[in-house]
Amino acid sequence: MHVVLLAAQSLDGRITKRGLAGDAFTSAADKAHFRATLRECDACVMGAATYEENKERLRPDRLPGLRRVVRTRNPETRAAETVAGVLEFSSETPTEIVARLRADGRQRCALLGGGQTNGEFLKAGLIDEVCVTVESWIFQSGTPLSSDVGVEVALELLEARVLAAGGPVLLRYAVKK
Repeated sequence: MHVVLLAAQSLDGRITKRGLAGDAFTSAADKAHFRATLRECDACVMGAATYEENKERLRPDRLPGLRRVVRTRNPETRAAETVAGVLEFSSETPTEIVARLRADGRQRCALLGGGQTNGEFLKAGLIDEVCVTVESWIFQSGTPLSSDVGVEVALELLEARVLAAGGPVLLRYAVKK
């Protein structure tokens, strides 16, 4: 299974503005890119805060065929929201989640963050591609793209292109393994 870390960030590497969850700072061009990329996937994984901020857009009746896995310490508290095969809540490790999705026949998984989830997947060596939209902002605070997990990840640039006049810039990298 191909795992793509999909994110938008400020020029200084922040995926949230001053710690506030959400993508209000992202451009219309990034939002269109995000939707198009997500449609190419048959699974996605995100942390609980990312899910809370985006659950209306990721609700089970949208994007048919997309299996959504939300990482949380207490999945049992979300049992009422679970939709079998579509929306689930899990306390599994990144390795366990990817193995289960792969066994289910999933081919392409979008990793939607946040910083801690991104960091844990990077540390486990599960990410094949990093696709980041760099928006024309400098926040100086907020959540970094990846939490400090004590691992360095070498990347190879696959694509760099301007999505709209004045920015944002899309950067796609393969993870060197």
